[in-house]
Amino acid sequence: MHLQIVGELSTDRLQVVKACLEAAGYTPLFCRLDELGDGPVISVDKQASCALQDAGIPFYNWDLLFAILGPNDQAGMITDKLEERIRILKAVERIQPVDAGSESHASIRVHDLAESSRFYCWLYGVPPKEWTHRYVTIHRPEINLNLVLLVADGLDLHHDILYHLGVGVETKEQVVAYYHSAVANGFHIEKPPRTTWRGTPLHELWLKDPDGTLIEVYARLTAAELAQMPVDKEPVFLVPGTKPQ
Repeated sequence: MHLQIVGELSTDRLQVVKACLEAAGYTPLFCRLDELGDGPVISVDKQASCALQDAGIPFYNWDLLFAILGPNDQAGMITDKLEERIRILKAVERIQPVDAGSESHASIRVHDLAESSRFYCWLYGVPPKEWTHRYVTIHRPEINLNLVLLVADGLDLHHDILYHLGVGVETKEQVVAYYHSAVANGFHIEKPPRTTWRGTPLHELWLKDPDGTLIEVYARLTAAELAQMPVDKEPVFLVPGTKPQ
């Protein structure tokens, strides 16, 4: 099967990508945007990802693999990471398509239904749709969200499986506004607002709900904001006086 690869890579990394794909039974074709034909497309750098997105061309985004390389990876030790991405690609290829659902629904257990209701109604900006003594439903149809908070029934609540929940906003200013509102409401601040550059560049704020579940409030960077990326890619804190946690 042919895979079209778009983006700039150093010669050594290009050879590693080529070898890993060929070992998995693929034929990699390294293309410019104007050379793309039918078939799957993989992006390997952020500029290519932006160009593909602007052109409305579906693609698999592998640019993060090369954007967040560690010290060992700088020497070309990326084979394991590539092989895992290829394993995921093969798994996705086996999917038998079905019409997708129209609403995202989740139900999480909580220790204190009232305090958790206060937090999540604040987070999503709506009152409860309905509630009983055992559950509270929070509904945001414009973002296709149906969240249910359910009493713990004496069960221990662990956080090993659920890493975090996230809320996307439009601007850096909204992330900062969430921070000030969270402080005013007495909610736990895990990490104050900052701009991060490694991986997916984001303006982000990290909170914890009353049970200790991590909550990320984030906004993606504009092109103008991306152009301000510092050379060292260290986070930039957005509220004076806040410190790294």
